[in-house]
Order: sequence, then structure tokens, then C-alpha cells
Amino acid sequence: MNKHIKNTIEQVSNSFPSLFSREDVIKLLTDLNAEMQSSPQLVIEKDALIDIFRETFSDKDFRNVVSTDDIELSLSYNNKIEIENVPIDEDEIVSSAVDALEASWDSLVEAANEED
Repeated sequence: MNKHIKNTIEQVSNSFPSLFSREDVIKLLTDLNAEMQSSPQLVIEKDALIDIFRETFSDKDFRNVVSTDDIELSLSYNNKIEIENVPIDEDEIVSSAVDALEASWDSLVEAANEED
């Protein structure tokens, strides 16, 4: 039995009666626990998630992550061009990663649903 449901049943057993009887609440929680245990659980393999994530993430267009207009360059003493600063839009990277992760999750859920 789920430990949270078990704790709630114990608390209900020790509480004062209300509109619903203790037995009603305990039966409801017991039925809920049985339904939760009988429901199919989605099991996702780590490697499958990583593979789909890599594939989805690598398809993203990252040209807008770096503002090429704002790159700071300098010329060193031996006429070498040195990069001083490259502004990177971290929010765009995180947003792309989240989008790729969501797409990966959706793909795995869809595949799991097709198996049922």
C-alpha cells in the first residue's frame, strides 16, 4: 500500500467523526490505492530517453543563441585575432533543452501507448 495513503488511513482512524464516517473514508482510500496499484505504470529506460533527447536536441537551430553582432574581438601584438567576449543566450539553450526533453517524453509515452 502506498505509504501516503497508509498514513492518511491511520490519521482518519484516529480522528473525530465528521460528515463521512471513518469507514467511508478508509474504504475510499483503500479503493484508490488498489486502483493506483492496478493501473499500468509507464516505465522508461534511461538509454531510450537519452537517445531520443539527443536526436531531438541536435535537430534544434542554435544560430540565434549567439548574437554575432555583439561578439567582441581584439587584435593581439602578433596580428592574431582574439575573441574577448561572446554573449550567449542561456535562456534560449535551456528553452531548447526543455522543448527537446518534452518531445522525447511525448515520443516515449506515444510508443508505450502503442504497445498497449
